[in-house]
Amino acid sequence: MRAGCWSGSGRGVVRGFRSTPTTAGRRAGQIRTVAALLTGLLFTLPVLLGSAPPAAADDVADVSIELTRLSPSIVRPDSTIVFEGRVTNVSDRPLLRLQATIWRSLEPLTTRAQLEQANRSAPTDPEGDRMYRADTPDAYQDLYTAQQPNLLPGRSKTFRVTAKAADFFDPSSPSTGVYLAGIQVREAGVRTVGRARTLIPVTVGDTDADGLLPDQSSIGSTTLVELTSTPTMARSGIFTDDSLAGQIAPGGRLDALLTAAGADDASYAVDPNLIVELRAMRAGYKVVDADGRTSSGKGSADAATWLSRFRSMQAGHDGFQLLYANADLAALAHSGRLDLVDRAQRAAAKVTETKDLPLLVTPADGVADRVILNAAGRLHARAVLLADTAVKGLGPLVRVPGAPLVLSYDTEAADGPGPEPRDTEVQVRQASLADSFLDSISGVPSSSLGRLRVVSEADQAGGESAALSAPWLTGRSAYGLLGNTPQVFRGQLGYPPAATRLEPNRRQLDRMADLDRRLTLYQNLVSDTAGISDLSDQAVARAASQAWRGHRRAMTAFIHAQQLLLRDVNGRSLPLSELVNGTVVRVESNPQVTLTGSSAVVPVTIINDLDVPITVQLLAESPNRSRLRLENIPAAKLGTIGAGAKVPAQVPTRVDANGTLTVTLQLATTKGDPIGQERDIRLNATQAGRIGWIIAIASGIVLLGTVVLRIRQVARERGDGSSDSEDDPEPHETTDQEAEDQEETVIRPRSDLTGDVTSDGTIGVTSDVSSDLSRDGGPRG
Repeated sequence: MRAGCWSGSGRGVVRGFRSTPTTAGRRAGQIRTVAALLTGLLFTLPVLLGSAPPAAADDVADVSIELTRLSPSIVRPDSTIVFEGRVTNVSDRPLLRLQATIWRSLEPLTTRAQLEQANRSAPTDPEGDRMYRADTPDAYQDLYTAQQPNLLPGRSKTFRVTAKAADFFDPSSPSTGVYLAGIQVREAGVRTVGRARTLIPVTVGDTDADGLLPDQSSIGSTTLVELTSTPTMARSGIFTDDSLAGQIAPGGRLDALLTAAGADDASYAVDPNLIVELRAMRAGYKVVDADGRTSSGKGSADAATWLSRFRSMQAGHDGFQLLYANADLAALAHSGRLDLVDRAQRAAAKVTETKDLPLLVTPADGVADRVILNAAGRLHARAVLLADTAVKGLGPLVRVPGAPLVLSYDTEAADGPGPEPRDTEVQVRQASLADSFLDSISGVPSSSLGRLRVVSEADQAGGESAALSAPWLTGRSAYGLLGNTPQVFRGQLGYPPAATRLEPNRRQLDRMADLDRRLTLYQNLVSDTAGISDLSDQAVARAASQAWRGHRRAMTAFIHAQQLLLRDVNGRSLPLSELVNGTVVRVESNPQVTLTGSSAVVPVTIINDLDVPITVQLLAESPNRSRLRLENIPAAKLGTIGAGAKVPAQVPTRVDANGTLTVTLQLATTKGDPIGQERDIRLNATQAGRIGWIIAIASGIVLLGTVVLRIRQVARERGDGSSDSEDDPEPHETTDQEAEDQEETVIRPRSDLTGDVTSDGTIGVTSDVSSDLSRDGGPRG
């Protein structure tokens, strides 16, 4: 306690009165003062008691304590221990007169079993001791002032407390082992409102030139830094957000990880998609918001710097390539969609910075079953990265019969003891040191010891750098680790139900498959496929990234952004679904066409509103091929259809019967994939030309038959006439002169004829000249 305020003991400090003799007046005044104080206390005590939290609430955390520094990370008897951190009020009420105090347990942990128990223990177990003595004033700190005694909700205060090792371990003496220590925060000296705990290795005794205690073993330590990020590039040069720019900026996550990867003996595993996205950022990129508006990204310069640093680091360190976009191999293997993984690896083969690196498969959560390991073997993976718990604590190099080698990383002390937060750089570092320290003093031969640490977050990067500086740790690269003799795992690999629940569900898998189909459709449609194949492979892999586990809405939004790959001639972005359901590529024709012959054509127009040339064929389908046959128009005949072009075409038809039929026209890629919507038209087949020919032919047949019948009739009549000539005399043959005389004979009325009308209406003709003509006008005789 400082300046008479509340101490860590929970007791109030009463200011002492002077014991020298006083006058009666002064004594009376003191009595009155004491009486007034007692009276005030009498009235305020119920209020204070009513507002004081109950004892059972001592375990409730009203503050969050973040440890930002612990020095030194390995304590010696002559060390001065320093804790720094930040206290934040996470409750919904003001907290009164807070105080941060060093806390420790004086029972050393010397075995792995004890360490594991400590990591699982409740924040109040063990009870331990706070350092609040008057002779250690720097071991506690008030987090308030007289003017501001309260810490409001959401507000924070920083602290720095120190203690000499001799005071830290008092009243006992330190011994070699690992100690639980940390910070406790109390309110008004009566209630603990927050705790933070970590682990401190303590070495006691003389050390050799390498800093090792007698009988302490050296442990090979491998640090593997994962350089990955959630995919954000929806399509070439277009990002869904600018979060990657923040990660590669100075002090960002990927900036810190790249620094960690550059440490001595560190190794790295890099996602090829990260390199591709950073190259796109370096070249200049756009960020699109939820409303489709785009703005220029701000990370181009940092992307160029990061890539340059990566190439420098890469030259001197062992490295692996991860699956492209860190694809979720477990989910894809379990769902039978390894074809998507194949597409991802086709994309990875095009990334020059990583294509020659061995493949490291990193299943989500470090767990795998035989299906996953078989899939990794199919991909010719150099190794599979699993948690040591997945292989019953074996490691760091494990051989599973019939599978690639397993690199087993340490999880026992990943974060150390609780409460949360327990994953700060300080706590991760100390947990790593404590775990390896106990192994080094366990008496196990160094040839059987080893550690593999995986660093994937910025707060782990600094911790791992410190861990590598411990005297009992010997740095070893990942390639060096793979050269050791592995331990053999003969158990049954398990895949926990919790991991299965985190895999993409059926709807998510359908979205991936739908994206795959539409990208393939687009690739088969465009005339110039340069770059389209790579873009399609990359997009499918990004959609299948294990980064989307537990983030289904974000995954859905990202795939939707990936679908906006099309652009029309007016510059509008369109989803890939327009290729199937829309009208951006379509065939048009009159809704009703009349065919007047057995062989005719149907005129159509093929329209391409995309901003790229395409190649299509036209498929024509008749519901009744016995009456109407249609011919398809191949792509070779249509040729390339340019951006914004309208190309006329004619569909050959063959009509075998009259009537009305509805036919279907459909555009398709050269692979037969349907493009756009079907177009139905009505064909009226009259066949007027054929009917005309039938009538003409029928008329000819009738005419010919009539002629034949007449000829036969005449022939019969002549046959009958020749048989009668034997009985009848030959007819008189008229001479030419007689014929001429007869031809010149003309019947004319005579003027000298007179006649009366007889009673029967005839005219009676009389003449005084006798006539030589007979009644019929012929000469008499």
